[in-house]
Amino acid sequence: MKSILVITFILVSLVARGQSDEKGVERASSKTPIIEKNSTQPSKMPLAFRRTTLIVRDIEKSLALYRDIMGMEVIYDTNLTRPHPKEDRDQIVRLVFLKAIHNFYGVLGLMEYDYGNSNKTTKPIRKEGFTEQNVVLLFNSNNQKAQFEKIKNLKGIDVIKEPTLTEYPSYDGKSKTRVMVAIFYDPDGFLVEFNQLLDDL
Repeated sequence: MKSILVITFILVSLVARGQSDEKGVERASSKTPIIEKNSTQPSKMPLAFRRTTLIVRDIEKSLALYRDIMGMEVIYDTNLTRPHPKEDRDQIVRLVFLKAIHNFYGVLGLMEYDYGNSNKTTKPIRKEGFTEQNVVLLFNSNNQKAQFEKIKNLKGIDVIKEPTLTEYPSYDGKSKTRVMVAIFYDPDGFLVEFNQLLDDL
């Protein structure tokens, strides 16, 4: 699991540190594929990982975290009406997409079924940590300390680890990359790593 987390934070960091040239193209480095700002399927990227969507109990609570405190930007927000799978009625499904740095890649989706129904039934929240069949969302911030103080005081947040200095092997295998690592459960029990890099990768 640790190796997966190391790879994840390195990949996210590379995209986050990408620079734009005069043609509006983002590059993580000279060896990585070109990411065209306004393209949903870049020509030099045969496969693109676009979005992770969380099915949540209360989308407003999720937005209070990911939009209001962490600073993600809402780029899509719509209500879909469809037949309820078990009852003789329609239900509203609200779907929201949020971006960190790009409209099409690294996007977080939030979906609430039966939106607006206060009597809907929900599954128990599971908080099983770093075990099989669980997902870890990893974010890098350049303002971790101030943001984390707000995160841990938000209703529904369960802090596992306060910001703690952690070292990971760097790409060359000879040095270390220092990271301030914080871990918490969001209001639906999804694991979130909220980190800040201290060294340039």
